[in-house]
Amino acid sequence: MRGHKNPGTLEAEIRMLRTQRHWAVLVVEGPNDGRFWSRRTGEQCELVDGEGKPNVIGCVRRADKAALSGVVGVVDSDYDRLMGVAWGSMNLVGTDAHDLECVLCRSSALEAVLAEYGEEQAIREFEGREGGSVRCALLRRALAFGRIRWAALRCGLEVDSDALDKVARFVREDDWTVDERELIRVVASGDSRNGERRLTECLDELPADADPWHVVQGHDLIVLLRIGLRRALGSMSPTRGTQDIARALRLAFSPDQLRASGLYRDLRAWERRNSPYRVLVHSSS
Repeated sequence: MRGHKNPGTLEAEIRMLRTQRHWAVLVVEGPNDGRFWSRRTGEQCELVDGEGKPNVIGCVRRADKAALSGVVGVVDSDYDRLMGVAWGSMNLVGTDAHDLECVLCRSSALEAVLAEYGEEQAIREFEGREGGSVRCALLRRALAFGRIRWAALRCGLEVDSDALDKVARFVREDDWTVDERELIRVVASGDSRNGERRLTECLDELPADADPWHVVQGHDLIVLLRIGLRRALGSMSPTRGTQDIARALRLAFSPDQLRASGLYRDLRAWERRNSPYRVLVHSSS
């Protein structure tokens, strides 16, 4: 049963693993992260599902305090880098973009998914109308949601997060456009103290030079991509869901792409500082 773990139980789980093998321990946020890393970690690395970012951070800090060596956590950066939030441990590594799904959509894994579930002619026609790539179009649509999430966090606004999570409610499937005005109106109406005017002000105050891949959220990208593949980019079966797309992205992300990432470089640097512990699969060359 999920949801029963906390930093203390995670520390106990790691200590139990160490009674059997003294390997490196990689603590991840959840099962999808575990599926991604299970194919990319070496034989002498144990994967532990932390059941959420706060648990991973808390567990690693406890391990630091207890001098429990060889424990590293990988967490989503979320808005922490944009907000200047420090995690307080050299044994915590964050994603290059907002979260793992953003890392995958930023890579050529997206083209593999488009080739699998999209239609070449539909994609070509869409990109002609859009004046740019599917990736850029996907990013722009996700920014409508990501900027609201960031603005609410930055300004301390109480928006209707349940409505914000219902991405499909604000997307026209026939032309794959987002009704941003309706989105702002609906999510702001849940907070009578601030309202639409205050949310719009906070959106206007966001730094214009922020990396958009740190602003958007991976879940929004996957939902939006599924909507696009249903009609604007192809005719994907309605039986195919977001989990199918997320799985295809994970499988299409190549070892070379991982090695080119900041996440890989940070984990390699962690290995050098914490020898002989090894987390990653290393090439023979």
